[in-house]
Amino acid sequence: MSDMFLGVEIGGTKLQLGVGDGRGRLQALERRSVERSRGAKGILRQIEEVAPALIQRFRVRGVGVGFGGPVDMVRGRVLKSHQIAGWDGMALGGWCERKFALPTVVENDQNAAALAEACCGAGRGKDRVFYVTVGTGIGGGLVVDGKIYNGRFGAAEIGHTRMMINGRWVTVESVASGLAIERGVSTVSEAARCLGMAIANVIALMNPDVVIVGGGVTRAGTRFWRPLRQTVARYVFAPFRRNYRIAPAGLGEAVVVVGGILLAGGER
Repeated sequence: MSDMFLGVEIGGTKLQLGVGDGRGRLQALERRSVERSRGAKGILRQIEEVAPALIQRFRVRGVGVGFGGPVDMVRGRVLKSHQIAGWDGMALGGWCERKFALPTVVENDQNAAALAEACCGAGRGKDRVFYVTVGTGIGGGLVVDGKIYNGRFGAAEIGHTRMMINGRWVTVESVASGLAIERGVSTVSEAARCLGMAIANVIALMNPDVVIVGGGVTRAGTRFWRPLRQTVARYVFAPFRRNYRIAPAGLGEAVVVVGGILLAGGER
């Protein structure tokens, strides 16, 4: 059996743990619902309940965590959680290493997802991959030549870029996310057009081979995809018009876990 690694996704509503090899091929996947009222300690307790059996069964060699919020990936430390109390400033990587006696890598969940899609999903074989997820919020990740691009200290935060809509400046996330649709701030098609404008700007700045779009909102079908593609085609920088492709994500709900596995296996 090839070396096996544990990938962990820590989000605001779900916790997932999976095991796979260094190429991201899943062998097992466990999912738990997150109880927000229990805070970070409750989630850590759930990890302690699930991880040991997986580690023992598959003789896991390392751990990769995709965390739903900004992290200091060098020190393995959470910087901030906007959804769950108790995470801010926590040395999550150190906690995992103490509990499981395994080397641990901690990354932002969207960077982990971007790496997974670039290596194993809809961006396989492409050199420059930009990933966007449209769920409760909007996150992004950029992978260049198989490596996460993290700028000086994080990068690719497309949801926090701004544009003017109806005479006021708004973030893309505040208009185009699933939460914005749920609250009636925008319809699916309005959200898609806003995101399409943001993606056109990404293409102008980064000229990626492919822009991969995932997340729950994409399941709205043509109501989402048609206005998204039309908006990008209308506003994309003309010299790059033939360079890009927009593709749906290929790895589904397991994408962050697969990214964690790849990180644990040495893909950065």
